[in-house]
Amino acid sequence: MPSTHVRGAARGPRQAGGDPVLLSKITMPGMPDWAITRPRIAKLIEKGARERLTSVTGPPGAGKTMAIASWAAARSVPFTPAWITLDEYDNRPRVFWSYVAAALRKAGIAVPRIPPGPSRDAIDHAFLLRLASVLAGQDPPVVMVLDDLHLLTRPAILDGLAYLLRNACPGLHLVVAARSDPLLPLQRYRLTGELAEIRADDLAFSVEESG
Repeated sequence: MPSTHVRGAARGPRQAGGDPVLLSKITMPGMPDWAITRPRIAKLIEKGARERLTSVTGPPGAGKTMAIASWAAARSVPFTPAWITLDEYDNRPRVFWSYVAAALRKAGIAVPRIPPGPSRDAIDHAFLLRLASVLAGQDPPVVMVLDDLHLLTRPAILDGLAYLLRNACPGLHLVVAARSDPLLPLQRYRLTGELAEIRADDLAFSVEESG
């Protein structure tokens, strides 16, 4: 489901390198008055958020964003939430990681600055190492939501995200919403029982919910 963020909302502080941050992209969407609470879906996400990775997939309009936002707003398990709504302009390493850093800082996490690099696209691996180290020690853990992850296709971004997910445990849980399976090492986490998958069939309204 499309996010309720309004593009062109107020910009936040500039990151290293002079890139501005849209606050709307790192703010969890609010729930509209007409939203239907669905405890069944909330329980699935609640259970999945205890694992290392939760993947919520479905076509446009399936209710992915609303389901995650509804659960996060009424969560019962203590955690620190960080939300990033992605768009096609985030498919560049420095832009993506600038938003990750800004979302974590908004959540109160003291994350390292992104150092200047030889190009506006490259990210120093040392930044990812320091970020993973900071997140690994978080208690309560951080649940980072990446909405519309299917828009990210650059190997440099996805490899960095996989590195973070692998090394920031137990202080980081990742919840992603996408139209198809995210390009992350899902099989590894399936084998270890650390992946929760919620698909379109799960998001579909039951007879009771439709009523």
